[in-house]
Amino acid sequence: AWFQPYADMEAKATYISTYQAQVVYGLLQTEEYARALLATGMPDDLDGLLAARMERQRILERDHPPLAWAVLDEAVLHRPIGGREVMRNQLARLLEFSGHRWMRIQVLSFRAGEHTSLDGMFTLLRFEDDPDVIYTEDLISGHMTASPDTIKEAARRYAHLQAAALSVEDSAALIARVMKERYGDRPRPDERTVA
Repeated sequence: AWFQPYADMEAKATYISTYQAQVVYGLLQTEEYARALLATGMPDDLDGLLAARMERQRILERDHPPLAWAVLDEAVLHRPIGGREVMRNQLARLLEFSGHRWMRIQVLSFRAGEHTSLDGMFTLLRFEDDPDVIYTEDLISGHMTASPDTIKEAARRYAHLQAAALSVEDSAALIARVMKERYGDRPRPDERTVA
């Protein structure tokens, strides 16, 4: 229930910029990745949560979707959510966006070292006629604010993250390399799909 107000705002946004430190951004997740991720919370209605996550992604299929920019920490590529096959498919999904008109993905390489958002993920939503909103999460819930000072700080941090991250093209090359080297071209016979 605490997430619904954010999902409603996300659906109305004209521009989304997000930094994800641990997992792939929800709008970019494959169904299998999302299932494995959502199952970690041991929900009563996993299928319902998964359906809602997949429904959120429909905003990217609209005639005029929001312009979206995701900076993913390199750790996101290496953390094997759901096992090798799930991750291989998830990274392939990210690569599908490399030529996408409305979505840009950058990877913040481990080589960047310390950076302005080591304390975690955040998403900045911009709207046509409403104030900008910043969204963050903690262990228990999510938090949104339209405080101008917080928005200004988030925009500053995001600019620094984008500048420190690999280019969109170099990010795609890194994603492809990690996919091949870490998750292989085919499933292994003894592969487990759930951690």
